[in-house]
Amino acid sequence: MKGVETSNGFTLMELMIAMVLFSFVIAGIISSKTGQQGQHLTQLQAVEMQQSVRAAMSLMKQGLRMAGFNPSSMDYGEGIIVADEDNLTISIVESDDGDDNNDDGQIDEEGELETITYALKDPDNDGDKDITISYNGAGAQVLAENILNLGFTYFDKDMNLTDTLTDIKSIQITITVATDVDELARAANNSTRTLTTIVYLRNMGL
Repeated sequence: MKGVETSNGFTLMELMIAMVLFSFVIAGIISSKTGQQGQHLTQLQAVEMQQSVRAAMSLMKQGLRMAGFNPSSMDYGEGIIVADEDNLTISIVESDDGDDNNDDGQIDEEGELETITYALKDPDNDGDKDITISYNGAGAQVLAENILNLGFTYFDKDMNLTDTLTDIKSIQITITVATDVDELARAANNSTRTLTTIVYLRNMGL
């Protein structure tokens, strides 16, 4: 007569241990996936912020090279109007652009000045500062977001520092940009970039 084979299965304790081990494995997988997603987001935002600040720098260089532009031989006071550390206003003669730049009701009058202002502001009130541009004192338009620093340094014709408006012949622009606030907190070592360039003011007597 053959013996009867029996199978008791798993005990409750064995099932509990298996469940705990399984939960550890799942937690590890989720943690790894979250870390990979965070790293990918960091890389994407790093690329985006570099492209943004380079575009803003390019636009600012183009605009500043026009400082003091005057196609006539008359002096209308064009040039540098405000030269602060993070705020810069220039003017150019715009007598044929079809606009009333000085808001006096006359369009394209002789010697009419257009002003252009670059500044570090928070126009959206979202907690981070942006590089803005405004024309003739009108509403600010955002050139680049999440800016930690915008600095202007002014030099005379001999490349000496100067704060005399009529002596300014070149301007050094320094921009430090960051990814958004959450990303900056998550990856502080990889979330800022600083660009610096010098713009020579070709219409300011160089």
